[in-house]
Amino acid sequence: MELWLQLSGHILMGLFFSGVITDLPPGRMTVETFVLEGNEIGFQHVFQMMHDELTSGGKVYLVYPVIEESKQLPQLHAARRDFESISNKFDSYTCGLLHGRMNSEEKYEALKKFKSGETRVLLATQVIEIGVDVPDASMMVVMNAERFGIAQLHQLRGRVGRGTRKSKCVFCSSNSGALNRLKILEQSSDGFNLAIADLLVRGPGNLLGKKQSGHLPDFPIARLERDGNILREAHLAALKILSISHDLSSFPKLQAELSMRKPLCILGD
Repeated sequence: MELWLQLSGHILMGLFFSGVITDLPPGRMTVETFVLEGNEIGFQHVFQMMHDELTSGGKVYLVYPVIEESKQLPQLHAARRDFESISNKFDSYTCGLLHGRMNSEEKYEALKKFKSGETRVLLATQVIEIGVDVPDASMMVVMNAERFGIAQLHQLRGRVGRGTRKSKCVFCSSNSGALNRLKILEQSSDGFNLAIADLLVRGPGNLLGKKQSGHLPDFPIARLERDGNILREAHLAALKILSISHDLSSFPKLQAELSMRKPLCILGD
């Protein structure tokens, strides 16, 4: 039991670093990514990019953090509230709406129209994050991108660039303080690198507790984002030891080393 408690942390970390996919799926192109501040100048730029994309035959997703406007969070753009203004701004093209409060038939119809080209601009919430495949959708704009996690934004970005057309994605932030975090997405389309970068920003939290973020000065194992290679080596070494014996007395040098170290959790040795 003592050996397992001491080594279990290394095993968990090893699982985190295994199974890395480094290449895009066959036929996919890298999506050109932009991070802009969601102010008047920023939106002028975004709307011009949308106009150019639509004029050249593209289709555009507009992704929103909420369906309805919020009195508590007035800075958030809402899909339903923006539908009329976006429809008026791009009155030469049909706009559609897709969100989680619609029933299955309404969602299917909204997506069907977007796929067929009857709808060229689709205002949607994060319901499109998974399972939506429109190969000729060529541009995405995410409103209030600071409200989404890096992994979620990367997943959303994967809804474009699925066909032969060069695609782009724009992340608009209403909070200038979030721009540096979001610019990570401009620099990489590698999900693993993005996960590490996100970990650097938000911290790993408690391995054996409830806190899901934050940098802990007394983190008992290592810094995941900094010590990934050595954690993987430790994971493999732990598996090798456990395959021989769970009795710590079989490994006197390891037993002596561990006896001088702080226990990994409140359970003790």
